Parts: sequence; C-alpha cells; structure tokens
Amino acid sequence: MARRRVIIDTDPGVDDAVAILLALASDELEVVGITTVAGNVGVDATTLNARRLLELAGRPDVPVARGASRPLNGSPQLDVSVHGADGLGDLLWDEPRVREHHLDAVDLLHEAITEAPTSIVAIGPLTNLARLLERYPGDDEAPEQVVVMGGASFEGNVTPAAEFNVWYDPEAAAVVAGASWPMVFMPLDLTHQALMDDEDLARLRALDTPVGRRVADMLEPYAAFHDEWYGTRDVIMHDATAVYELIDPSAITKQGVGLSVETSGTYSRGATWFDRRRVNETSSTRVGLSLDNELFVTVILERLARFA
Repeated sequence: MARRRVIIDTDPGVDDAVAILLALASDELEVVGITTVAGNVGVDATTLNARRLLELAGRPDVPVARGASRPLNGSPQLDVSVHGADGLGDLLWDEPRVREHHLDAVDLLHEAITEAPTSIVAIGPLTNLARLLERYPGDDEAPEQVVVMGGASFEGNVTPAAEFNVWYDPEAAAVVAGASWPMVFMPLDLTHQALMDDEDLARLRALDTPVGRRVADMLEPYAAFHDEWYGTRDVIMHDATAVYELIDPSAITKQGVGLSVETSGTYSRGATWFDRRRVNETSSTRVGLSLDNELFVTVILERLARFA
C-alpha cells in the first residue's frame, strides 16, 4: 500500500509531541515536513521543540519550517500552565542537530501540497494555513485533505464556548473553514474520548527506550495539570487523533457538517458551529464523533515502541 504524504502544522506542545512521534513511527504515513506556529508557546519555542522531537526520533531528514509568531489580528495570548514554560514539560534537552529549513512555513506548505498529493495535519492555531491561502490563492484546491484538531460543540477549554486552537486565532480559523479543501475536524467532543492513564505511562517507561522514557516524562506534568483541572490524571491526546485519522480513516466515526467560526462576541469569540442537519450529510467538511479508546491507545503504544 502506498504511504500517504503528510505535512504537520503544529505548536508543540506535549500532545503535539505524541502526535508527531506517532506519525513518524507509522508506515502508513510519509512525513514530508513540519511547520511551526505560535500557540501553546511562542514560535521560537515551538520551532525548537519540533527540532528536538525530530532529533529524538532520529529523523533529521524531515524539514522544519518556522511559521507565524502571532495571530492574524492582535498579539499572541499564551498560557504555559498546561505544557510548561518550554512547551514540552520543562525537561532538559541537548541542543538538537536538526536545523531549520531555509523556507518559511507557508512556502514549505505550498511546496509540499503542490508537489504531490499531500494531506495537511493542522494541530495548532490555523494562522499558517490562512497565510497560505493569502500568499497562494487557489491552494485550497491542492491538498488531498486537511485534518484539523480544533473546535468544540458542547464545551470549550479556554472559554465555555471556545477550544484553544480556534480561540487563539479565530480569524484564521474562519478563513480555513471557508476554504474549499476537504476537511475533517477533531473537536473536543471527540478528543476527550482519547485518553492515556497512569498504566499507559508505565507501559511507555517499560519500553526502556529514549522515546518511551521521554514521552512518559513529558506526559507526567500534563497528567498533573489534568488532575488539577479535571480531577483525573488521565491525559487527553487531542492532537494524536488527527494523525490517527490518517493512519486509519475507518477508526473514527465522522459526520458531514456545515461549519462556521465566530470571530466576535463577548462570550462566543472563537466558538465553532457545526451544523449537523441532514442537508450537510454529504459535505466535504466532516467532524469526528467517536473512537474506540482502547484501540487508539494500543496503536500509540505499539507505534512508539518501534523507536527502540
């Protein structure tokens, strides 16, 4: 079976790190680039983190391109309480030998999707994708698919209405939502079904590999945050669901929807509105509904074990 080309647009981020490593370890996927954006932490840190993760995975061949340092409108609003000051749990890292690519994120995205059929995995704020359409009008016809971790129907995680990736740059999200490319959104309603617990962290440590130990160490402060915020140490693997969709599109139940993003409003800025009426059931925009968490975690553990 031919491998599916993917380029990952990301703001690593602990769960971004798991998603990136999952993609790199999966034979179904060929990762042709990583583009970075400010979000969980600033773009200097997210770019460094992408380089760190490629070094950890032994994949210096994958190019890393720096992207947007701020939203389309306004200044960045960062909250390092979730992922640590450095974005990866404030661990000690050696200086990575993996270097930044000479292209910026937008040009690397354009090059990848116009060179051959390629899917974009967007697991951070959507600023780079909006900039792509601004710089290269018509590029929404190029990707094979865009898979986004973002949005929420029932409860946000920054405000009652808004999920972080969309809330951080709702203007960019509105541009992306209005484009013609086929899209799948993984909202909080779906990602909160994708959990790893302390037993899974122990299994990662038991791999006794640099990747296993490092991922378990990154997830430990993330688990502590979840315990404080949600009352459980189960860690939510938001971003890995977007990669999982491309590994096995049948593993996540999805529904065709209409989609709009609220860019104003005192209480609803950054809200995503998924129109689930039957008139949209054949829409090229779909939203994830459910997954089998036991199978999802099994895939993550099996793939990360390949780095041994």
